[in-house]
Amino acid sequence: MGPCVIRRKRPRRKDPGSVLVILFGHRLHLFVTAAMLAWGLAPCGFVPAGAAETAEPRVPYEVALRVQTPDGGSEDDLKSGLEAASSLRALAGDPPATRSGLRRRLESDVAAFRKVLRADGFYDATVSGSIGEGAPAQVAVTVEPGPRYTIAATRVVYRDDAGAESDGLPRSLAEVGLTEGQPARADAVLTAERDLIEHLRARGRPFAEVADRRVAVNHARRTMAVRLEVAAGPPATFGPVRYEGLERVEAGYLDGHIPWQPGAVFDSGRLDAFRNAVLDTRLFDAVTVRPADAPDADGRLPVLVSVTEAPPRSIGGGLRYATDAGPGARLFWEHRNAFGRAERLRVDLDAALTAQSLSLDFDKPRFLHPDQALTASASIERSDRDAYSGLEVEVGAGLDRRLSDTWRASAGVVVDYADLDDDEGPRRSYLVGLPLGAARDDTDDPLNPTRGTRLTAQLTPYAGQAGDVTLGFAVASLGGSAYWAPLESDRLVLAGRAGVASLMGAETEDVPATRRLYAGGGGSVRGYGHQMVGPLDAGGDPLGGRSALDLGLEARIKITETIGIVPFLDAGMVGDGVWPDPGADDILWAAGLGARYYTDFGPVRLDIGVPLNPRDEDDLFQVYISLGQAF
Repeated sequence: MGPCVIRRKRPRRKDPGSVLVILFGHRLHLFVTAAMLAWGLAPCGFVPAGAAETAEPRVPYEVALRVQTPDGGSEDDLKSGLEAASSLRALAGDPPATRSGLRRRLESDVAAFRKVLRADGFYDATVSGSIGEGAPAQVAVTVEPGPRYTIAATRVVYRDDAGAESDGLPRSLAEVGLTEGQPARADAVLTAERDLIEHLRARGRPFAEVADRRVAVNHARRTMAVRLEVAAGPPATFGPVRYEGLERVEAGYLDGHIPWQPGAVFDSGRLDAFRNAVLDTRLFDAVTVRPADAPDADGRLPVLVSVTEAPPRSIGGGLRYATDAGPGARLFWEHRNAFGRAERLRVDLDAALTAQSLSLDFDKPRFLHPDQALTASASIERSDRDAYSGLEVEVGAGLDRRLSDTWRASAGVVVDYADLDDDEGPRRSYLVGLPLGAARDDTDDPLNPTRGTRLTAQLTPYAGQAGDVTLGFAVASLGGSAYWAPLESDRLVLAGRAGVASLMGAETEDVPATRRLYAGGGGSVRGYGHQMVGPLDAGGDPLGGRSALDLGLEARIKITETIGIVPFLDAGMVGDGVWPDPGADDILWAAGLGARYYTDFGPVRLDIGVPLNPRDEDDLFQVYISLGQAF
């Protein structure tokens, strides 16, 4: 394409007709321009996008950062902090257009490095930089930190409180951890400020705040002095608690969760404890706890609690399937605030081919003690299992006590009536039991634990009548499980469990079939039918026993965030002796593979187990589908 010549034309007056010509000519010019671009040509006066950048070459570069070992510090730690503040490194993939632009980046880094060094206590540091010739350009930055300055003295003065000294308020930052001789780091000073204010607010000064900060650096002594001016505010004690948003929950119930006594010295940390306690009741969607704007004339500071109540009722259900029991379904209805004080009432209806049950559970928290709950339950079940069939009714009540964040203990009484047909024929039984239990749980999730351990111990003595036999016996059990994630994430979780149980004081045939010990099934030795591990009668039905051993090991492997596989190995035995005896009774082994679909409410489980040393009565495999992990 030849050179472009532009000639100036004498302006002339436009008539109305010329406007149409101009508009048409403008559109024609756009059409011609587009056509020329399509053929790789450029019209006069047109600069394609990116042409300027192409015409002006970039200046690629490489950066070398040299840091001398600082006095009183680590070269690696200091170097990593400098690299994080470097624009030369951050923009290395986008070189500047000129060497002047590269020089500006270097000057920016020198200023940023000096700021980082001062914040880390190096006030005599030297930072220099140079740009060499060549392509790419060699950029060198040299840092000489010099000696690190230390804290010489700290002082706290109170702007509006003449009695601060007599009240025992801190006069220096040493009381909150910033002492003489420590490195003069900026973050240490700011942390001490926050700790000082928290210290004051936890000791009756809810409105304390820093009014001014002065820092003096002595280059001759290489020290730094800090002086804080604090507005401590008036002293205060806890006043009345006022609630907003309560509808169904009684204020008196929440008063029982208050972790302070009226008139106690105000402590802001206890407000957080109160908020967490109220949230733990599961009665509220939102809870805000804050002090009033000012104390009253007597120095009492009211506490304002604003809540949004959660719906108290819920209804739900689930489906399951197992080859040994067939399909099953469960429906439940729950009320979490039955009488205004967080009483929980739950009704469960469970139906499967082998058993159908209806149960009622009631919990009343804070019964006679803040960490104690009253529990009551009633259930009726009709069953048609291989081991027995018939009707069972059970009613019980007890106390559940939280001993610590991980330990709980329980005690109660249970009354059991059964009309069953088992290996001894049809008979009725009446039993009274006194269940005692202790449990420890520090796992991170009830349905899908990845870390921690669980331990349970139970002892239940029974007395009553079974057919024509008057009997007394006791059932003791000890079980535990452990979870370990060897990687930093939960992509792999190794889980193991073990349990042992013993029935003492009566012969197996005298004990009602529902109270004997069994193993096998989806929550026990997978691969064997429900209750099928142990002795069998002539028809291949389980007899149960007086001792049981149950073991399990599995690897929970996540393939994606929602899909996982679980290879597992289970083992168990049931014997007629009081204690498990692997020498006298066979241990049955099973292995299998499971799949997991992880949801917000827990994993959906599919397990396929295969017996490794099956008997003639055992199936080739078992399939289990349910919600939650096997243990």
